[in-house]
Amino acid sequence: MKRYLWLLCLASMLFAGNTHITLSDEEQRYILSHRDIKVCTNPSLMPFEVLTPEGNHEGIGADLLSLVAGRVGLTIKIIQTYTWEDSLEKAKDAQCDIVSLISQTPELDAWLLFSDPILVDKNVLITTDTHSFIGDLKSIPSGTLALPRGSPLFAKIEKEFPHVTLFTVASESDALVLVANKQVDMTIKPFALVAYQIKQQGFFNLKIGGHVEGIDTVFRIGITGHNTILRDILNKGIQSVSLREKETIVNRYIPSIVQQPLRKEVWYFFGTIGLIVSMILLWNYMLRKEVKKAIAQNVENQKVMMQQSKKAELGEMIGNISHQWREPLSSLSGVNLMLIGLMEHGKEIEKEFLYAQLKKVEQTLDFMSQTMQNFLEFYKPSTLLQHFNVYESIEQTLSLIETHLLEGNISVEIQGDAAKVLYGIKNEYMQIWLNILNNAIHAFKRSHVDDRRIRVMILDDEVRICDNARGRIDDKELDKGVGLPMCRRILEKYRQKLLFNNTPDGVCIQIVLSNA
Repeated sequence: MKRYLWLLCLASMLFAGNTHITLSDEEQRYILSHRDIKVCTNPSLMPFEVLTPEGNHEGIGADLLSLVAGRVGLTIKIIQTYTWEDSLEKAKDAQCDIVSLISQTPELDAWLLFSDPILVDKNVLITTDTHSFIGDLKSIPSGTLALPRGSPLFAKIEKEFPHVTLFTVASESDALVLVANKQVDMTIKPFALVAYQIKQQGFFNLKIGGHVEGIDTVFRIGITGHNTILRDILNKGIQSVSLREKETIVNRYIPSIVQQPLRKEVWYFFGTIGLIVSMILLWNYMLRKEVKKAIAQNVENQKVMMQQSKKAELGEMIGNISHQWREPLSSLSGVNLMLIGLMEHGKEIEKEFLYAQLKKVEQTLDFMSQTMQNFLEFYKPSTLLQHFNVYESIEQTLSLIETHLLEGNISVEIQGDAAKVLYGIKNEYMQIWLNILNNAIHAFKRSHVDDRRIRVMILDDEVRICDNARGRIDDKELDKGVGLPMCRRILEKYRQKLLFNNTPDGVCIQIVLSNA
C-alpha cells in the first residue's frame, strides 16, 4: 500500500511540474487509467482553433488546451471532424471525452458539464467605415444586425434591445459579408475573431463601431458523460495558467493592438469604455495602414493568374447578370403596373390578392439578391483556407452560367455525395468547376447533339464532370482548352490531379482528390 501511495505521489509531482497543482488520490488514479483524452473541436474557427488537412489542432484554444492538459498529465487525442455540427453529434454519441472550446448555453447544459472559463473575449460591434460611431446598442433608436444561426447572443439581444432588427445567417463570415455590402448595419463578434477575419479576408471597409456591455464570449471546455472527476482535473489545469501565458498564446495569432501588459480585469473585460474607445481609434488607424498596404500589394498582384482570368471573364459575367435579372425585373414591373392601374381606376384590392402579389415580389427580390451575392462571392479575392461543401460550391457556380446553359438547352445533373467536404480556397475550386463547365458549353456549340447533358459525380476520392458533346481532347491539345491549364496548376497546389478520359459520348474530366 505504501509503495502504491509513493507512486501516486510521484505521479502527482510529474503532473504538476512547477505549477504546484495538487491532485487528489481519486484524480491521480483517474489520470493513470485515462491518460488519453479524446477531443472534439470546432474545425474552422480561427484564430481560436482549426483542424488542418493533416489533422493538426492549431489556434489559441488549441495551444491553451495543450498547456492545460500537459499541466495535469493528460494526452490529447483529436477526433477528426469537418464541421462544428459534426463535432457536437460525435460528442453527444460519446465518441469524444471533451469539446475543446465551447460557450455554455441552457440547451448544452442538458448533456454537457462545463469547466471554468479557459478564454474570455470581449464582443464588439462591426460596421462599415462610413457608418457613424454607435458606442452601445442602447444609444441608437433602431438598426439591423446579423448573427449566425444558433448564436447564444440571439435571445439576449432580442430581449434587451427590441429596437434592433435581427437577421439570421448561416455563418460568421456571412454576417461580415452582409455588413461589408451594407445590407445590414452591423454584426457582433468577439474582438480576437474579428481582428483575425478582417485581416485575413480583406474586409478593409469594416471597423469596430462600438461594444455591447455585459455580453462577452466565454469559452469553456465541455465534458461529456457528466464526468465530474475529469471536469475538476481540467479546472485545476485551467487555474494554473497565468495571465502572461494566455497573453503570449493570443499574441501568436493576433497582432498586438495595445502594447502594454494586460491586467487581469482587462483580459476579461478589455477595460473600461475609455479604453475601448482608444482601442477603436487605434484599430481604425491600423486598418487605414492595412488598406494602403493592400492597395500597393494589389498593384503588384494584378498579373496573378486567377484574378487575371476573372477580369477577362467580367464582361461575360455582367451579361449573365443582365440576362438573369431581365425576367425578374419584368415580373416586378408587371406587378407594379397592375397595382397602379387598379388604384388609378378606383378598384378595390382584396387583401388576399395584395398579399399574394407582395409575396411574389419578395420571392423575386430574394432570387435577384442571391444571384448578385453569388457573383460577389466569386469575384471577391480570397486567401481563406476553409472546409466547404462541394455540392453547394458547384450549385453556386452553375448559377453564374445559368444563362448559357438555358440558351444552349443544356441540362446539368449532380449525383453522388451531397455532404462531401473539401479543404482549400473555395473560390479557386469554383474557378475549376467554371472552367470545366465552360469547356463543355463550348464543345456543345460545335456539336449537333440534340439531347445535351452534363453529368457531375461527387465521389469519395474524385469529382467527375462528363458531357455528351461527342468531342475529344488529348495531351497535345490540352493547352487549347478553356482554362484547363489553370485548373491543373490550381490543383497542383493541393497535391491533386486533373485527368481526362475520351468516351464515345464525349469527354470526362476527373479531379482526383488527395485530401478526401
